[in-house]
Amino acid sequence: MASNIAKGALISYISIFINIIISFVYTPWMIHKIGTSDYGLYSLVIAFVSYFLLDFGLNTSITRFIAKYRAQGDDQKVADLMGLTTKVYLIIDTIIFIALLTMYFYIENIFTGLTSEEIEKLKDLYIIAGSFSVFTFVIKPIDGAMMAFEYFVPNKVLEMIHRVGSVVLIAILLFLGGDVYSLLIVHCATAFLGSLCKYIYFIHRSHLNINWSFFDKELLKVLVSFSGWIFFIGLAQRFRLSFIPSVLGIQSNSTEIAIFSLGMTIEGFVWTISNALNGLFLPKVTRMSHASKNRSDLLQLMTRVGRIQFFIILLIFTGFLFFGKSFVVCWVGQQFENTYYIILLLIAPSLISTTESIANDVVYAENRVKYTATMIFSTSILGLAGAFISAKFYGSVGCAACTCIGLIIYIFLVNVFYKTKLNLNVLKFFRNCHLSILPKMIMPFAIGVLLNIYLTVDCWIDLLVVMLVYVLVYMANLFFIAFNKNEKTLFFSFLKR
Repeated sequence: MASNIAKGALISYISIFINIIISFVYTPWMIHKIGTSDYGLYSLVIAFVSYFLLDFGLNTSITRFIAKYRAQGDDQKVADLMGLTTKVYLIIDTIIFIALLTMYFYIENIFTGLTSEEIEKLKDLYIIAGSFSVFTFVIKPIDGAMMAFEYFVPNKVLEMIHRVGSVVLIAILLFLGGDVYSLLIVHCATAFLGSLCKYIYFIHRSHLNINWSFFDKELLKVLVSFSGWIFFIGLAQRFRLSFIPSVLGIQSNSTEIAIFSLGMTIEGFVWTISNALNGLFLPKVTRMSHASKNRSDLLQLMTRVGRIQFFIILLIFTGFLFFGKSFVVCWVGQQFENTYYIILLLIAPSLISTTESIANDVVYAENRVKYTATMIFSTSILGLAGAFISAKFYGSVGCAACTCIGLIIYIFLVNVFYKTKLNLNVLKFFRNCHLSILPKMIMPFAIGVLLNIYLTVDCWIDLLVVMLVYVLVYMANLFFIAFNKNEKTLFFSFLKR
């Protein structure tokens, strides 16, 4: 199990870094090739269609229930559950198709900030994205099943092939003179093929005979009850960030959408890097939670994982803080300078939220999601309302600021919940994680400040040199000062592998 988690995490990081490097190279090229307006529309249609692709929490429910049944050694219940959830997905997929079809006729009434030419182009892009999404959605139950069966390595390998393949194909299309339509087709088609490959692998490897005829009213009620709150969380998370391009399309213009979308792209990369370990521990946490109510082992696991995630997110955040503005200007040009502030505002809350992934797994394992769902929904609505008001006056930066404030309020409330309802000693966690690490990082922070003050960075070579210096100082400081004994052992074990 530990070996599978380690291998899965390693492959995740390799995939992420390859994808990021390639994306950093081709994104400015893509904007140059298709134009700022088309890039804004490309980002908008992907975000808008994603609003309808909610699986109502079933994916997480599948992982949770299959992990539970496998811990009990009941393979028949696993086969029954897969048959039941597939039927539910087919019903949801039909509803999504109807919703997407209906919304098509109201596009021009929703995005009043776009020109008539942009509206017509958006409608065509919407048809492409919507059609692929309907076909892809029905295969989605396989993601939860792959995680529950702990197929971490093949799951991450297939995701890596999908990510890298999508980027490479888009780059080839750009080189051959492809337009925004062909780019969107590749983006959607690779997502569909990736899900299909996962499905084929799972059926072949698990030898699971899915009980397609199974139906149980009581199990469906339990599943819907748990999934409903997960759906609530998913809906709230879309309110938090994914709705912002639509808000800007209503209140502002396509340029502000492009500026925010670039920041959202970087935030997505940061989230993926810092959360590469998320989900890998859910089966283990489920077993631990059902085996004992003693929280000391869970807190110890939370601290071990949290410290690793904090090392990663702290490097990313401080790197952007010191050198982010130069990076954005070198990457996409002076006209996107505000993207720097959006990036900082969007990733700052991750310094805490991403380090508490184990606590979030406990919430799912013990079916306590209704509490966190309520908090996420309330704070996300608050942030979205603020973004809607500020977008007209402060554009994309105002939206990012309101999103950040909403996230900070949520983090405070959810930690109160962890302490009072889950009996997790979050104060001890912060002492052993954040407060233990930060004082030991003074040297790299000081180096970063000095490099930022005394060096003028106006080209890629200068930027790469100062970033390399900062990363080397940061990593050396980690190994010799910040790492504890277990972390040094883990570091050497990765090198040996």
